[in-house]
Amino acid sequence: MSFANPNILYFLILLPLMLLVFILAERKRLRQVSAMVGSDKPVMIMGAGFERRLIYLIFMMLGIGVLVASAARPQWGVKLETLTARGIDILIAVDVSESMRATDVSPDRISKARQEVDKFLNLLEGDRVGLVAFAGSAYTYCPLTVDYAAIRMFLAGLEPGAISDAGTDIGKAVEEAIETFGRGESTAHKVLVVFSDGEHHEGDPLPAVQKAVDNGIQVFTVGIGHASKAGARIPNPEKEDDYKLDQAGNLVITKLDETTLTAIAEKGNGQYYRVSEAGTELVDIYRTLEANEEAEFSSRRHHQMEDRYQIPLLIAILLLTIAYSLGNRSFKKLRRTQGVKS
Repeated sequence: MSFANPNILYFLILLPLMLLVFILAERKRLRQVSAMVGSDKPVMIMGAGFERRLIYLIFMMLGIGVLVASAARPQWGVKLETLTARGIDILIAVDVSESMRATDVSPDRISKARQEVDKFLNLLEGDRVGLVAFAGSAYTYCPLTVDYAAIRMFLAGLEPGAISDAGTDIGKAVEEAIETFGRGESTAHKVLVVFSDGEHHEGDPLPAVQKAVDNGIQVFTVGIGHASKAGARIPNPEKEDDYKLDQAGNLVITKLDETTLTAIAEKGNGQYYRVSEAGTELVDIYRTLEANEEAEFSSRRHHQMEDRYQIPLLIAILLLTIAYSLGNRSFKKLRRTQGVKS
């Protein structure tokens, strides 16, 4: 036998205290009777006799002791239960490359991404969320957590330049997400949402996406940027009203690459969305995730100890009822001869 709440058993210390109070009360009673009668001879005293008071105490102590044991939730025997895991683990990968400084969306791409991630967090309820930052390399900026306030704190620190490696490698972000999901033992549905302008300067990201799918990860992509063919200039953070130039001195133009982002989402069994001013795309993603969350993702058999508090609870009620009836019975017929000493 074991107890689910063993700390409750400390209240059993009340039992010896009750016994001590009873002994002291009996001594005081004898002194008071002796003082009133003033005789060494036995006399008749109206009231419950010592035997009845002792029996009352015994039933009270037993009742309280068993009641405390019941509150501690005794358990014995086992039962098999099927535990079903539901929920979603979501990693949000945010592009922090230099191209995210572009202002083709208001106020700029990185700020827009942060705003949309924040809106996305408002839609979630109880799902674990983590952040991955990526540029030429990637790392987990915030591990999976249900503390959305912590996510927002880390989110506020995401800026171009947060990763020193130049360029944009979405494949590295996907690989980092695979490793992050792999560190836990969660059976929840795994989702990666990539916020990026889609410009990709490294190798093909699709093999990494396929690896993610093989590991049970669904990949969504969210395009940050204007869909115009002209593209946008990249502001120079070190000089106002200046723009980024390449090594040849030419103006660098960044464009939203929806083709790459769409291919990644299709390969990842997800969908591609382009962020608009209204931000309704994130609602669509959330609805898709909610549909996934309604499914059972895993179940396992579990040996659960059987609660047996009901039995001692019934016994305690019976004992305390008997004690109550003894303590409140009419004294009209309870005449006892008390030995009184002077």
